[in-house]
Amino acid sequence: MKNIILYINILLSSICFSQVGINTNNPQETLHVAGANSNIRVEGLNSTNNSNNLGGTDNYNLMVDEDGNLSVGKQSGLLISNNKLNTPVNLITGSNSELNAAQLYQENFTLSQRAIVVITYHISIEFKQTNGTGEVKDGRAKIAHNYFYLGNGTVPNTTKAYGMSSIVYSNYLDDAAAGSLINAHTEIIPLNAGTYSIHMQGAVFGGGLSSDAAFSANFGNGDRIDVSVIYL
Repeated sequence: MKNIILYINILLSSICFSQVGINTNNPQETLHVAGANSNIRVEGLNSTNNSNNLGGTDNYNLMVDEDGNLSVGKQSGLLISNNKLNTPVNLITGSNSELNAAQLYQENFTLSQRAIVVITYHISIEFKQTNGTGEVKDGRAKIAHNYFYLGNGTVPNTTKAYGMSSIVYSNYLDDAAAGSLINAHTEIIPLNAGTYSIHMQGAVFGGGLSSDAAFSANFGNGDRIDVSVIYL
């Protein structure tokens, strides 16, 4: 009887701590699935049981958390695509053509998990006299900037600017050109899960020289912002 009990204990110990092989008698890991065409199916991750699995012919990212739990990641793709400036925003330099900047619009988005975020914008700019209508004819160079801050959904973090794009308008004295110019940029930023805001800025600068170098710029007769995410 003692020999039988000892044998059972040895057998149970071997089962508890042995490696398991499927399609192999010589497993190399705790679980070893052999075969060139072998696969593993977890029904809790299929399109019927998991809302992040949208079915069809697409493949979805398999995620693992700090405890080793497996889950289907959110599908990467386009998150935002729209225009924000239904009415153009007019910015005027300081009285002596000093730099002036202001927020043009805010766009919010939420990430359910860590991702690489691709932000692309373009904004049209029309250079005008300080009255906002007359064409610029003073022969001086004019600069318009666009860039954005990231925020927490409400307040921007102004310590770091992203996506700087600048354009210069100049003309021969008394020979003006009409029409819009474009600032555009694409920025790639890795971000953790959370709610974020894009605070798009416009800025104008005439050199800070004198009052006759002052001007205005209309931002947004045409504009677009696209936000895409690549979930990690």
